[in-house]
Amino acid sequence: MTTWRFLPPIDGAGAWHMAADVAIREAMCAGAAGPTLRFYRWTPACVTLGKFQAVDGNVRLEHCRRLGIDVARRPTGGRAILHDHEVTFSILVAETDFPGVGTSIMEGYRVLAQGLVLGLQRLGMPAELVDRQSTVRSADPVSSMGAMNPACFAAKARCDIMVAGKKIIGCAQQRKDGIILQQNSLPLAIDFPRWDEVFYNSDWQAVAQSGAVALWEAAGRAVPAEEVVSALCAGLEAALGITLQPGDFTAEERARADALASEHL
Repeated sequence: MTTWRFLPPIDGAGAWHMAADVAIREAMCAGAAGPTLRFYRWTPACVTLGKFQAVDGNVRLEHCRRLGIDVARRPTGGRAILHDHEVTFSILVAETDFPGVGTSIMEGYRVLAQGLVLGLQRLGMPAELVDRQSTVRSADPVSSMGAMNPACFAAKARCDIMVAGKKIIGCAQQRKDGIILQQNSLPLAIDFPRWDEVFYNSDWQAVAQSGAVALWEAAGRAVPAEEVVSALCAGLEAALGITLQPGDFTAEERARADALASEHL
C-alpha cells in the first residue's frame, strides 16, 4: 500500500498557497518529496484566476480591493473561484503512481474523483461523478448557461462531481514534468450575491438555482470543516488504496514557496 504525505489545514494568503503547491511539485520532480495531499485556508478571502484566464472583463479588481479580497493566479487552468468559506485541498501525485492516471487529464480526474465521491458519501450526500461524453474539442466544455461566466462553479465541465444535479467541487489540473497537481475547491457555503461584486457577468441567480451547491446546503447541516477533511481523507484512502501519513512542509519547500509567491499575484 502506497503512503502519501498528509499536510493538515493551514492559513495563508492566496499567492503563497499557489506558490506552495508549485514548491511541492518541484520537490517531487527532484525526488525530495512523495505524493502529497494538503489542505489550506484562505487568509484573507481570495479570488484565484486560472493560469490562462484574463483579469480584464472577468474580475472586478477595484471591488475586491474595497472588500479586502485578495486576487491570485493559480498554476492550474480553469476559471475564477471566490475562496472564502470552504475546504480547499491539493493532490500532488506522479503520473506513474496509478494505472490510467497518466493517460489524459480526464482519466486523472476520473481516478482521483473516486475518492472525493466516497468522501462526500461518508458525509451522507448522494455524490456522483457525472461524465459528459462530448465531441467538442475544448479543455473546458460548458453549458450555455455558463458560456460567458468567469466563475468555475457556473461552468459544467466534461467531468463534474455533483449532488442532486448541482456541481459541488471545483477541480483544476496541471501536468508538468510527470507530476499531476490537482487543486480542489469544496465550498461550505456560497455567498452568491457577492459574485456580482466580484465577477462580471456573474448570473448568480441562475447558477444558484441550477448550477452549483455548497456542502452545507447539500448536507442539510453545518458540517464542521474538520469533519469534511476527515471524510475526504478516508474516501481517498479507500478508493486509491493509500495510507495518509501526517507530515509537514520541508524547510526547502517553505523557502521556495516564499520565493515564488510574488509570481502568483
